[in-house]
Parts: sequence; structure tokens; C-alpha cells
Amino acid sequence: MDLLGERWTLLVIRELLLGATTFTEIKGGLPRIPRATLSDRLAKLERAGILDTSKGGYRLTEAGLALADVVRDLALWATITESASLREEDLDAAALTWDIQRRVDQHALPDRLVVLEIEFTDRPKSDRRFWLHLSPSKVDLCRQDTGAPVDVWIAAPLEPVTRWWLGEFSWSELTSRSDVDVHGDLDLRRHMDRWFLRYIFTAQALGIAVH
Repeated sequence: MDLLGERWTLLVIRELLLGATTFTEIKGGLPRIPRATLSDRLAKLERAGILDTSKGGYRLTEAGLALADVVRDLALWATITESASLREEDLDAAALTWDIQRRVDQHALPDRLVVLEIEFTDRPKSDRRFWLHLSPSKVDLCRQDTGAPVDVWIAAPLEPVTRWWLGEFSWSELTSRSDVDVHGDLDLRRHMDRWFLRYIFTAQALGIAVH
């Protein structure tokens, strides 16, 4: 606990387990962590032999990779127990959209570029609109409008989108809500629920039955 119990440390390890190898990628998954704090946690993990930087970038050592089950079980516990229920202060549009862009099933996308605009209707202007550029070869998340024609729009409060992402309800349940609007290309809308794999540590994603 002296090593892993500090705030942010296990979340930094989670980002590394999910494939982040650069400071920017880790920060993208944890937008609220101060840069100085992230630098401190990375340095401590390296000194403890959890992290290796000898080949450039950040990579978990064998000891670090052995924490995968620990992180998975803690994350699963957080998504299935009311003891760790989602609160308003937990909602983070930047963290959510970052996780969405890395959990896209590119094999399910049409064979062309699709631009999806997400508008979180209850967020301030600076944290309200995001764009996903989706194709079988590449996925990009943009916080600025590049001018590319948008194919599909989603407008919704942040909380229900987050709860859908965490596996609390289905895409059809999300889109049937009165405060959620999905519009644009009809054929794309019919298939877009297949594009997203959702949060990797939900019971559904891990194939675990919850009673």
C-alpha cells in the first residue's frame, strides 16, 4: 500500500495496462491528474521496478503486468457494487471520450470515414462538444471542429452516456431517453451500437455473469 495506495497510482497503472506508452497518452486517460503528480507517480513506479523506460516510453515490467488482475478486480467491483456508485464529481467528459476512442471496434465500421459529433448538453461550452473521426484504419478524437462533414450527432447529458459506457444499460435504453437525441445518417444510426466495445472492465466486457 505504501507504493500503490497513493491517489492516482493504480489509475496510472490502468492506463499503462490499456496500452498507453507516452506521458501524453497517460494524461489523456487521466485528464484531471496534475502533470507534476503524474511525473511523480511515474518516477516512483520506475524506482520500484514496476515501470521500465530503458527502451523509450513507459512500459510495465513483469511485476507491473502482474497487477492486471488486481486492477481488473477493483474496476469490476466499482462497476457492480453500490458502494462505489457514480457521483456527479466523478463525471468527466474528457476522460469518457478518451476511453470511447480507444474502445472502438474498427472491424464493425463502414468502409469509409465516419464523423460522429458528441454534445454533452449539460456541460460548459469548453467541455461540451467532441468529434470522433472513425474509419477501419484509424480512430481520432478531436476537441475542435475540423470542418469535416458530420454524419451522425449525439446530444445527451454526460451522466446517462457514462452509465451506458459502464454497462448499466443498453444502447437502446440510452437512445430511448427523452433527454438523448441521436440524428443524422439513418443507416449509420442503425448500426452504430456495434461500433463501441464500452468500458473494458465491465462484467459484460469480461464475460462475467453478475447476479
